Amino acid sequence: MMDRDHTPQHTDPVALFQRAEELFGDSLDILQLVASSPIRALFVAWDRVLKRRVALRAHLEPGTRLRTWFERETELMAALDHPVLRPVYSAGHRREWAYRIVKWIEGESLAAAVARGPRPIPAVLQLSRNVTNALEYAHSRRIVIRRIVPATVMIETTERTYVTDLRYCNACLDVAPPDEDTSASPYLAPEVRDGSAGEPWSDVYGAGALLYFATTGTPPAADPASIVPPRELRDACPQALQRVIMRALSPEPTDRYLTAGEMGEDLVSDLGEYQAPVAFAPELASTSQDSQVWEKRLRRALGDEYELLEELGSGGFGRVYRVRDLALEREVALKVLHPHLTADSAVVDRFRREARVAAQVMHPHIANTYDIGGRAGLLWYTMEYVRGKNLARLVETEGPQPVQRVLRLLEEALTALKHAHERGLVHRDLKPENLLIEDATGSLRIADFGLAVALQPTEGIGGVISHSGTPAFAAPEQLLGEAVDGRTDLYSISLAAYFGITGNVPFGGGTVESIIARQAAGQLPLVTTVRSDVPERLLRVLQKGAAHRPDDRFESADAFAGALRDAQHPWQARVRRAFIRLVQRA
Repeated sequence: MMDRDHTPQHTDPVALFQRAEELFGDSLDILQLVASSPIRALFVAWDRVLKRRVALRAHLEPGTRLRTWFERETELMAALDHPVLRPVYSAGHRREWAYRIVKWIEGESLAAAVARGPRPIPAVLQLSRNVTNALEYAHSRRIVIRRIVPATVMIETTERTYVTDLRYCNACLDVAPPDEDTSASPYLAPEVRDGSAGEPWSDVYGAGALLYFATTGTPPAADPASIVPPRELRDACPQALQRVIMRALSPEPTDRYLTAGEMGEDLVSDLGEYQAPVAFAPELASTSQDSQVWEKRLRRALGDEYELLEELGSGGFGRVYRVRDLALEREVALKVLHPHLTADSAVVDRFRREARVAAQVMHPHIANTYDIGGRAGLLWYTMEYVRGKNLARLVETEGPQPVQRVLRLLEEALTALKHAHERGLVHRDLKPENLLIEDATGSLRIADFGLAVALQPTEGIGGVISHSGTPAFAAPEQLLGEAVDGRTDLYSISLAAYFGITGNVPFGGGTVESIIARQAAGQLPLVTTVRSDVPERLLRVLQKGAAHRPDDRFESADAFAGALRDAQHPWQARVRRAFIRLVQRA
């Protein structure tokens, strides 16, 4: 559907088309009569000089009040110069016709777009910026538009918005006939419905009504006191957007935003604003910096892509947030990396490369990586949001876990590691914080595949682990900066299982050097000093998984899982070994 006037067609279209060719044939090729009424006509034409399509809008009856109205609106449109207000290229009279030539908009009205369903939330936010910015501009020139309805807001195929109608603005009221379009009532401020010339806050109401319609797919109730909050009709509506809309739709003008600019700024300050990447941005201080500072910067960087819901945690790498993906309307976990980790372009390149690899690993016990992004000096990635606690939080709140629960989680982790290792991906940063346990099923999801290697420095002891602040679960070869492989992950998952059973960090905390020294002593600390219900055969499996030398560990996650099954069901293991010996002798 293209730019069109929805007035009924009563005039002979052939005669109108021919008359347009007669009057404008010197400069325009008339392509189509789009719509007409007894007093108006809209054509699409080709400007032969400027080589572009234009819209030709003509008024057919001279010497009438309606002609004065048309001319007044044309003068106002030509006097306003704003990218959201449809530009007038030329205007004048040809014989009995008054005309204006304006931009032809390849797109559709907001009404037509919403007829297919509510607009995507990012598109609504873009609409809000466009409309409030245009209103603020018009108000600075003492123009109150008064009537902004979905049928006269056009959306180009590029999502650019145009306000096309100034017919009922305050400067046209003395020549405009009564507005008999009852469908416009929900979009008019109550005082405008009563005939008032309106104030800037009247247009604020109109903008709020327009955003309500775009968000929910339905017009707001005519009675402002009866308007249902948008989130009750569409739960994907961000809280900030609902708050701004409902304030704009307040029955009392003084309870609304006093200006459209104030309305737009309020939404931007809360939800963020899309902007192109910049070369630099103010530095964030240490990770102990106030959360509000992080949130303010991140909200602006996320723009129309994500709604920030809550902070989930923080660490040496940055912070984790629960956010809503506004395009796909789902909650995801967003991890924003601290700028001190990503100041080096080589690190950023590694991060993007590893994130692409991690996104290709799909497994029931691995949290899916969805996307990577960055803006305004920040870099983040999004992953599946798992409702539940990580193993560290679980132990913190409940204490050491039942042995069978830990073993089940360990089995699930080993199936995930087997899947990843067979595809050449080593986690390198397995720790209780990255072992997520779903509330609904109790099953395990491993998070952050690929992050550790992406952020690993090129030199120095400790690698990524010393940066992330979690050396306690890293294998000796990793802390020493030596080559790592799948057995490195087996070491870390063994220590995580020990932590789940005992509630203690196996080799304690402190510096990387002190942890390396304690690891060199050899075996895991005795579990029996903490609890006596762990079978010795299971402890031997964990000890082998956490052997100091990689060659002394299990050769693969599959071998680790097999040993774990045998330890839990020793009689089955004995039968299986006896059967294998019989087969070998035969």
